[in-house]
This record gives sequence, C-alpha cells and structure tokens, in this order.
Amino acid sequence: MDQGIYTAAAGARAMEDQLAVISNNIANTSTTGFKKDAIVFEQFAKDLDTAQLSPGQYRRTPVDVIARQYYIDLSQGSYKKTGRELDLAMVGDGFFVVQTQDGDRFTRSGSFMISPEGVLVNAQGHSVQGQSGEITLGAGRVKVDPSGTVSLNGATVDVLNIVNVSGADLVRAADGLFTAREGVVPERIESPIIEQGSLEMSNVEPIKEMVGLINTQRAYEAFQKVIRSFDTTYSQSISSIGETE
Repeated sequence: MDQGIYTAAAGARAMEDQLAVISNNIANTSTTGFKKDAIVFEQFAKDLDTAQLSPGQYRRTPVDVIARQYYIDLSQGSYKKTGRELDLAMVGDGFFVVQTQDGDRFTRSGSFMISPEGVLVNAQGHSVQGQSGEITLGAGRVKVDPSGTVSLNGATVDVLNIVNVSGADLVRAADGLFTAREGVVPERIESPIIEQGSLEMSNVEPIKEMVGLINTQRAYEAFQKVIRSFDTTYSQSISSIGETE
C-alpha cells in the first residue's frame, strides 16, 4: 500500500487532536481563571525495513505529523471588576492553593466564599490555604491587601499561600484545578500581587480560537479527501487485476 495514505491518516489524526484542544478552549471561554491548552506538532520520519523489498519498491521514508507536546498557556487573562470582597485576582505569576481530599491543588480562579463553618473556600468547597493552613473568618469586613494578607475587621488573620509552578510542570486535575508533576515542589511567592474585588477571566481569545477551529476543520477534511482518493485508486486497481483487453 502506498505510503501516502499513512501520511494522510497521520495528518488527519493530528487535526483531530487539534480540534479536541480548540473545542475545550472554546467551551471554557467564560470560565474564571481558565488557562487555555495548546499543542505542538512535529514531523517524524519512520524507519522502514526495506531488506525484503524489490529494487525501487517503496524505499522512500514516509514523513508523518504527530502531536509532540501538549502544554498549558499561562498568559494573563483579562480582569473583571466585581467589587465583591471575596473575589481575588492574581496579577502576574502565581496560583492560589486549595486543599482537596487528594492534597493541595492550584487555581487562578479567585471567586471565593465563606463556608457555614466560617472557612474561606472556593466554588467547589475546597478550603483556601493560607501560610498557616485553613483561613477561618467570622462576621465582619474582610480585607485582602496586595501582598495577600487577609484581615477581618482590621485584625490580621493569615497570609494567602501563593505558589508558582511552571507551565511545563502543571497537570490538569478535577474541578478545573491544577496539580504539579510528580517530584515538582511548587515555589512560594513571597511578594504576590493580589487585587481584591476583581476576577481574572479566561485567557481564551474566542475569535482567534474560532478561526483556528475553521482552519483545522478544513485541513481535516482535506486529509480525508486524500485518504478517500487513495482508497478509490486501490479499489480500481484491485478490480482491474486479471482483466484483459
């Protein structure tokens, strides 16, 4: 079978991977603190065993396209002013730390609330971590200064635990959170910049993603046409075997 059909199939598979990434990004356009995914493709040459081939038979090395690496784009999202005292936006590098049943997880979504037990939690009920652990707040005015110091009615309660993890070391976890790759220790940021009363929005650019979606769909369809063309050619060749003029 001609090597071209394998190359076309590899291209179609790569476009399927790209479509999945773009579709997920578009679905999270309005998700607070969401960081879009991206994918890097590369060409690779297959090694062929040509020892049993006749002279000149399929001796070209086919070049396919594969998804080499997925990564998380940590570029800054836009900011939305809410005026709500428990809405916190991270400016620059850093992640909020929340405690889950599976351990610490990281998030850029700073839409927090106070649980019935008086603990500062995220939308899923995971406790937000300060440098001393859970942050317990009673009734009163909550103030979070730019350095992450949390105070209640003017009295300091704790300092938010803000850490940094590189995009290459981040892994997506449940509930839109992140964890670090095994063996990676997050670095505490001593001087974060926190903006109270604001939220960081998704860094997905809808128009750019839609253009990418259209282009990727067209490329996928083009690869499919190539595959169908090869299939038609093979079928015609097979049917003509043994025919005489």
